[in-house]
Amino acid sequence: PRPHIVLVLFFAAQVCFANQISFQIVQHDDRTDKVSEDSYVVEDELLNGFFETGYIITNSPTVVSDSEENDQILYNKALGDAYEGSSDYFIQIVLYYTNVLKKAEWTISSAKNGKAITKGQLENTDSIIDKKSLVKFSTKLSTEITGYFNSNGTKGW
Repeated sequence: PRPHIVLVLFFAAQVCFANQISFQIVQHDDRTDKVSEDSYVVEDELLNGFFETGYIITNSPTVVSDSEENDQILYNKALGDAYEGSSDYFIQIVLYYTNVLKKAEWTISSAKNGKAITKGQLENTDSIIDKKSLVKFSTKLSTEITGYFNSNGTKGW
């Protein structure tokens, strides 16, 4: 039985030292002033994707914005929440819609000092958006973002 205890303690120690990431999704969609079901699907898939790759993940509520100025206000508030929650990194992901989800842009920042580390974007090439295509897009988005962390030595547990 003792080797099992050591294994459990080893796993617990690894989790304690995992990087914590906080993210926020901001929706830009002229058609509505409410968060769409599509944005919630993306949010859910990102939570799953980050968690499955070993990161401790939290998120601020998904919100709607109508301008870059408002994006910055939302960014500052969520960054402050990430800092207070002891996150290592904060990611703001902006989803742009026309009739369908067109692209996502993201900024990865240090939650400790607020400085932007890197930015990226992912274009959606599907002309019809259903749940299956949203999951596929979200998986690609999660892979690109976690790829940045993995390539820079920032690992999950």
